[in-house]
Amino acid sequence: MLAPSYLNGFYASSIPTGSPSQWIVAVIEGDLLVPSYISHGATSATITSDQAGPLRFFRERSLCVGQWQGIDCEVWELIPEAALSDGFVRVELRSLLAQSGDAEFSLISRALQLLDWQAKNKFCGACGGPNLASEKEHAFQCQPCQISQYPRISPCVIVAVVKDDKCLFARHPNWPANRFSTLAGFIEAGESAEQALHREVFEEVGIEIENIRYVGSQAWPYPGQLMLGYIADAKTDKITIDGVEIAEANWHRYDQLPEVIAPPTIMAGRLIEQFILESKAKYD
Repeated sequence: MLAPSYLNGFYASSIPTGSPSQWIVAVIEGDLLVPSYISHGATSATITSDQAGPLRFFRERSLCVGQWQGIDCEVWELIPEAALSDGFVRVELRSLLAQSGDAEFSLISRALQLLDWQAKNKFCGACGGPNLASEKEHAFQCQPCQISQYPRISPCVIVAVVKDDKCLFARHPNWPANRFSTLAGFIEAGESAEQALHREVFEEVGIEIENIRYVGSQAWPYPGQLMLGYIADAKTDKITIDGVEIAEANWHRYDQLPEVIAPPTIMAGRLIEQFILESKAKYD
């Protein structure tokens, strides 16, 4: 199945088409295994089925995640010993995502989310009985209860808070001293995305926002989030950090950004890039 152009070549599906070859996303304890010749500065996280042949011995489970470029794609969960295979190298997931294009980012996110969902839903939450995997879709079903379990997605909001030609950058307490990003948080039960934005920004930095503009969304495999990205104007520039989720927050002009910020391949970086473009058009 060829994905429509607006899907950038990736089509999420639980049903293989039977293509003569496959793309493989090889996963070891949350990291990815890629051919060693593309590990440095490369953007590809997939392996052809021919290349993946030696890894079959280490495969614990596999799932169809859909089609990429018209070819079936599977995720393989491998035992740690697979990292010793000749011609392959183990790569930390976050570093690879920072280099991936939109389609491959979606593919990797889906692969990791499906593995995590399947590992955490082996038993029914109502009666404790074992769940059985469906042969037609990514779903589990408890036979006694007839309750179906589908992959869960946790919606989050992420926002670039702007005041004139400046954007608010914050640092989490566990981050390095020079690493900053935009504000983000989970949507609580009963909240709209807009309500979550107002609450999160006020809780973390004590600022009220207005003029909220939606920018886009992105799957985020830590372990199964959907990031909804926005830009919003601050009503005031006075910052009052909560001291719990935020250790430091400052305003930065569009041409005087922090030393370490998110790359444009992830949603935080996309918001920052949009802020820079809008500021240059208005203030240059």
